[in-house]
Amino acid sequence: MEITEEQKQFLEVLQSQLGNVTLALTKSNLTRDKYNGWLNNPQFKKAVKDIDESSLDLVEQKLLVKINEGDLNAIQFYLKTKGKKRGY
Repeated sequence: MEITEEQKQFLEVLQSQLGNVTLALTKSNLTRDKYNGWLNNPQFKKAVKDIDESSLDLVEQKLLVKINEGDLNAIQFYLKTKGKKRGY
């Protein structure tokens, strides 16, 4: 199933909102029900997942910048999550 033009426009807004569906729906003047229906389209669903992943990559990069700056809170957060298997 192809992604429609309306879905493409929504995905652009979703990307600009870093994957925040509620904000993207509001800015696009769309309902949650319509969005949920679109998720039945495998291509649309994959595009949403890709946006989520790229947003996570962006935030993770910002965390790494803080770590490189020596931010102790960022370092502790990273160790508590990524270093959990090492006992942090």
